[in-house]
Amino acid sequence: MRKNALPRRLRIAAAVVVLLISGAGFGGLSSRAAVFFHLQAAPASVSCTAAFGAGCAAVLLLIALFTFLFGRFYCAFFCPLGIWQDLAGFLSRRKCAPLPDAGKLRMALAGLVWGALAGGTAAGFLLLDPYSNAGRMAGAFLAGGFIPLLLITVLAVWKKRLFCTAVCPVGTLLGLLAGRGLFRLGFTPKCVKCGLCVKVCPAGCIDPATGLLDNERCVRCMNCLDVCRMEGIKFHFGPAMPRPVSPGRREFLIRSGVLLGGLAAGFALAKTGAAPLKKRAAKFKILPPGAVSPERFGSKCTSCQLCAANCPEKIIVPAPGGYGPVSLDLSRGRCRYDCRKCSEVCPTGALLPLTLPEKQKTKIAEAKLDPKNCIVFQDGTPCGRCAAACPVHAVVLRKSGAPRPVNTRLCIGCGACRQICPAEKKAMTIYPVPEQSRIS
Repeated sequence: MRKNALPRRLRIAAAVVVLLISGAGFGGLSSRAAVFFHLQAAPASVSCTAAFGAGCAAVLLLIALFTFLFGRFYCAFFCPLGIWQDLAGFLSRRKCAPLPDAGKLRMALAGLVWGALAGGTAAGFLLLDPYSNAGRMAGAFLAGGFIPLLLITVLAVWKKRLFCTAVCPVGTLLGLLAGRGLFRLGFTPKCVKCGLCVKVCPAGCIDPATGLLDNERCVRCMNCLDVCRMEGIKFHFGPAMPRPVSPGRREFLIRSGVLLGGLAAGFALAKTGAAPLKKRAAKFKILPPGAVSPERFGSKCTSCQLCAANCPEKIIVPAPGGYGPVSLDLSRGRCRYDCRKCSEVCPTGALLPLTLPEKQKTKIAEAKLDPKNCIVFQDGTPCGRCAAACPVHAVVLRKSGAPRPVNTRLCIGCGACRQICPAEKKAMTIYPVPEQSRIS
């Protein structure tokens, strides 16, 4: 095996492992695999704004440091959507070609998304975050992810990693670090300008004629190192690398202005959009434990579907079309008293990481008894199943065996009473609450 082929093969091996872990997490096969997504850049960023902690801050610092040192390796083997694009591009067998440097577009999009996040909403990530789109794509026909699956796959076949180099807000931020990093790819005097590297570069960021290898857009796939027979491309340390053609001070100022303008616009939209968000949040139904309130959950959930995939009862359902916060459908079953997987796997902090005792005291909804539907009241049939199923003893029986009205001070709205009710038209109805609270 040639020496230059090793980096690419190691990158592919790492990508395969990440793809398998991602499949297990998004497919609901392993909640332990789902915890892997706490290490993703976008979820960690949202988590820092939702419930700041040392863990998410450490993840972001490590990703930033590694990117500054070695470039956008994160995009090459750690991002599920990036790996999917490489796979789609490989299967299509289309040769790569130089891509336009859409600097202004990516700065504008990144500014809007990150500015809105600073303003308190992750709405931009819901649309453009690679991790969340990967989650919707994994459950394409169940979570409304067919459209992003189709669009991103077609784009990857047509223009390879164009999404990563021109649209992705995470990639743009990492590119700003990589373009000024310590170890950068560049041409050596041995380059004969054969153009083989251009044909295998999915980022379209290589131009041998001008000596340009744009490290800001380079996703570190290592294809160029593998294909070059003359060692014409190598890693250089900082100043030792020959400087590529500069876009010029004017272009730098324009891009900086677009980025700052995008940040300001995103922040302003997040603040002025608070009222419409509350109006939209009022339409949400019962939310998973740890959501706190519709307003908060609506501003933090990126609809990645990780909680829905890993819910053992499958009662967490996506919003119509897949774009919007998830909710609970207690007609499908109950929220298990001994389960907290949804808050455990949520990587964005949209669901607070509740301990099991905390989750067991969190009121997510409220049950009410309708005697007209209860078989005990109607024909005297012995039952009492609702009282036996209630984990917090909010339902108790009279001496006659008929259930008393639900004790709302104890009820947490788990839906166990409704699920167990044998009546054709359930005697227990579960209603949403304005805000989740702790029962004493």
